[in-house]
Amino acid sequence: MQKVILYYKFVPLTDTEATRLWQKTLCEKLNLQGRIIISSQGINGTLGGDLRDLKAYIKDTKSFTPFKGISFKWTAGGRGDFPKLSVKIRDEVVTFGATA
Repeated sequence: MQKVILYYKFVPLTDTEATRLWQKTLCEKLNLQGRIIISSQGINGTLGGDLRDLKAYIKDTKSFTPFKGISFKWTAGGRGDFPKLSVKIRDEVVTFGATA
């Protein structure tokens, strides 16, 4: 069974590149596709794949202390809803469009 998960967590991250590499490797190992944004403010993602693989992703992600209390929402869909896997570092984990 295919599903999609959506999630975000505002939490200070000091090594965004290490977090990006870990998340990319984890998703590739589990054959997940979608989009993950990482910033010094936290993580925001939408991933699709097999139910079993998504559950493994959630377990591994929650094992990282800063992401321990992260909440995941489930929705219909699957890996095919995303053309590829994208794991990027951005200035903001959620873009608010505010100007300084």
